[in-house]
Amino acid sequence: MKCKIFIGFLLLVTVTGYATLIAQEDMVDRVSVKLSDPSKPCFIECGLVNGGITVIGYDGQEVIVEATTHTKKYSKNDENDKTKGMFRIPVNSTSLEVEEHHNRIDISTASWKRTTDVSVKVPKQTSLNLSCVNKGDIYVENVSGELEVNNVNGAVTLKDVGGSVVAHALNKKLEVNLLEITPDKPMSFSTMNGDVDVTFPATLKANVKIKADQGDVYSDFEIQKLDKSRQVIEENGRDEEGKYRISIENAFYGTINGGGPEFQFTSWQGDILIRKAN
Repeated sequence: MKCKIFIGFLLLVTVTGYATLIAQEDMVDRVSVKLSDPSKPCFIECGLVNGGITVIGYDGQEVIVEATTHTKKYSKNDENDKTKGMFRIPVNSTSLEVEEHHNRIDISTASWKRTTDVSVKVPKQTSLNLSCVNKGDIYVENVSGELEVNNVNGAVTLKDVGGSVVAHALNKKLEVNLLEITPDKPMSFSTMNGDVDVTFPATLKANVKIKADQGDVYSDFEIQKLDKSRQVIEENGRDEEGKYRISIENAFYGTINGGGPEFQFTSWQGDILIRKAN
C-alpha cells in the first residue's frame, strides 16, 4: 500500500513539474531563407511594436530568422475560482512570417499582441530598415550596407558596421561604430533623451551639422567651424496684428578633413560624442 502511495506521489510531482515547465517555456520559431541571388546584397525590413531586434552578419548566403515570444510566467497567484487546480498551457506562437522576393526579405510577427524578440543572421553585405517601439533594443553587428534604424523606447547599438547610417533612438542611447563609410553619402544620428556616440574612420571627410539643445558636444576630430552664412534663418511675414518674427537656427556647422557629405548630429537632452577610430 505504501509503495502504491509513493508511486502515485512521484507521478503527481512529475506531471505537476511538467505542466509548470510547459506553462513557463518561451515560444521559439526558426526559419532559414535562401536568397534569390546569393551573389548580390540583400535587404531586410523588420518592425516590432513590442520586442527587440538583433542582426548579426556572417560568412553565409542564407538569412536565418529566429523569433522568441516571452510567455507570461505561471504563478499560483494567477489562480481564481474558474482555474483553481488547473495549469496554464500556452497556445500562442510568434506568428512569424518571412517573405523573400529578389533578395528583399520582410519579417513580421504578432508583436502588437505579445512581446517578441527577433534575431537574424545575414550575409555581411546587407541593407537594413529596422524599427522598434517598446520593450526592446536594436543591436546590429558586422553588417555593411544602407542602414536605417529607429527605436522609440529602447537603445540602438551598431557595432563594426559599414556603409551609410540613418539612426534615431528617442529615449535611450545611440551608439555607432563605423569601420568604413560610403563616399558622398549623407548620414544622420539623433536622440531625444539620450547620448549620441559615433565613431568614424580617421580618414572621414564630412560637413557636420550639430544640434545639442541641453547637452554638450565632444570630438577628437579637428572640426573647422564654418561661417554663420550656413545658419538657417526663419522669417515670418507680418501677421494680421502687425507682428514680425525672425529666428536663427541653433546649430553648429563645421567640416572634418576638408569637408564632404553632410552628417547631422542631434540630441535634445543628451551629449554628442564624435570619435575618431584609433
